[in-house]
Amino acid sequence: MNLKHIEAFRAVMLAGSMTAAARELFTSQPNISRLITQLERETGLLLFQRSGVRLIPTSEGNAFFREVERAYVGLQGLTNAAAQIKNLGTGRLRIAAMPSAGLTLVPHAIQRFQALHPEVTISLHVNTSGTVNHWTSSQFCDLGVAVYTSEASNCEIELLSKVAAVCVLPEGHRLAKKATLKPKDLQGERFVSLCHGDGTRVQMDEVFEREGVERVLAIEAQYSAICCEMVRCGMGVTLAHPIVAQDFVGPGIAIRPFTPAVLFPTYLLFPPHQPRARLTVEFVDVLRKTHEERLAAMLVKPERLKRA
Repeated sequence: MNLKHIEAFRAVMLAGSMTAAARELFTSQPNISRLITQLERETGLLLFQRSGVRLIPTSEGNAFFREVERAYVGLQGLTNAAAQIKNLGTGRLRIAAMPSAGLTLVPHAIQRFQALHPEVTISLHVNTSGTVNHWTSSQFCDLGVAVYTSEASNCEIELLSKVAAVCVLPEGHRLAKKATLKPKDLQGERFVSLCHGDGTRVQMDEVFEREGVERVLAIEAQYSAICCEMVRCGMGVTLAHPIVAQDFVGPGIAIRPFTPAVLFPTYLLFPPHQPRARLTVEFVDVLRKTHEERLAAMLVKPERLKRA
């Protein structure tokens, strides 16, 4: 039994006769008859009852046809998958991101990308930068977005951006009246800090130490998004990535530029020793454009950070 036998049988079942099936397959009626006879001999099934020129499917023939149709659905799926792979790569994109990007920037880029490629399946996996690096280096994910990279990483690494932090305060805070904040403005303030070991936390601490400014460091959190929510709850002030801060703007939050700059780096990670699929390349283009546009809209002046 081979594919020609199955094609002939399916054509006869759909067309209702060997003559019509022959036209569909651009062959002769005797050739179709020969293929059906061979198929019956190979399977040991009586597929049709012949009544003059008519062919009537037997119960065995109908049951076999159902199985053939299931197989054809699978083949059609393979055909569609091949078309997607030809046009876009695998037709599936797995993205790993640390929370500050996975909860803010990346979903906006995914929304934009899916509007262009609705047939692509995208999965987003959010975890620490270390785990993002592991998922990407092991090729579990096609792209990683992280705030720091290890020297031991074997991923291909590109810088997405280094963006200056903004100061996030409770809305009614006295410092919210200022257009720009400096370290000395936060003297004695309760400060919601990133946890020890975070590279950006080190930068923040160095800025305040150089200025001789003492903050009340009573609260720490692992992610900037959590720090911003704690500020909303009135637990202190913090410095955060502007895109993260923007997603927390609303009742209870005020955002102001901060100088000198404390930079939040964001890196793109790619699996090692692998050519980049077209799908990944196109998504990175969308991600970069989304990132640039959001920053351009937010950083013109502080009041642009407010929502209506």
